Amino acid sequence: MKPHGKATVSSFATLTSVVLASTTAYGQENPRPLDDWNYAALYEQGGLRAEALLDAKAMSAEGEAIGEVSNVILNEENKIVTLVAEVGGMWDSGDRHVSIPWDEVELTEEGVRVPVRRDNIQEYDLFNDDYVDEAYLSKGELEQTTQIESDVMTGPRIWKITDITDEFVSVGKDTGLGYVTDALFTRDGLLQAIVVEPSNSEFGNGPRAYPFYGYSDDWQPGSPKYELPYSKQEIQDLPTFDYDQYDTLWNE
Repeated sequence: MKPHGKATVSSFATLTSVVLASTTAYGQENPRPLDDWNYAALYEQGGLRAEALLDAKAMSAEGEAIGEVSNVILNEENKIVTLVAEVGGMWDSGDRHVSIPWDEVELTEEGVRVPVRRDNIQEYDLFNDDYVDEAYLSKGELEQTTQIESDVMTGPRIWKITDITDEFVSVGKDTGLGYVTDALFTRDGLLQAIVVEPSNSEFGNGPRAYPFYGYSDDWQPGSPKYELPYSKQEIQDLPTFDYDQYDTLWNE
């Protein structure tokens, strides 16, 4: 099976320990208090927006557009291991989904450069990837569909970014806060924050970024909601996240 690792992104700074400290286990008895959570590190280090990554062009090694990214698969450490892309239409072979190991990806201002070619596309077949559990969607089922669902099921302790985007968010057991509208990755693929848009003015207007504590028994893909381990007051005091200050590729 193809190896998985970090993408090669030239001239990008590595994340400081200040931001890495935010990725402690979600649901721990003493989560990092929000008054110790500072957007300054996010703004300074910059990174990747899930919303933009899911719209990124897939480019050949020669810089030619061959498709687009449709999903991101992560491991239980909340690091990207695979990009799922839909490619091939320009080769008159029909669009198909492929999985590209993160360590074979290069991020550029034009899009995501990948090593997939017409003559090697079979090597990147989505269901040759151990990170995709064929018990959920078999190759036989794939051949009977014209387009793979972008939210293809993944195996145990492996999950996809579309599991958290659009997730309903609550404060405590009962209070609805809003929905996850984006997620923020370091440039080497570590998920560090989720962005939540409040559903009413009680929690302010505009997006807020919260530290992401990860996959655990307190939140798993398919859960009915994502519960933030904070008080209403802490959330009300959190400032609006300013995308204009966030240094990232593919700004809208």
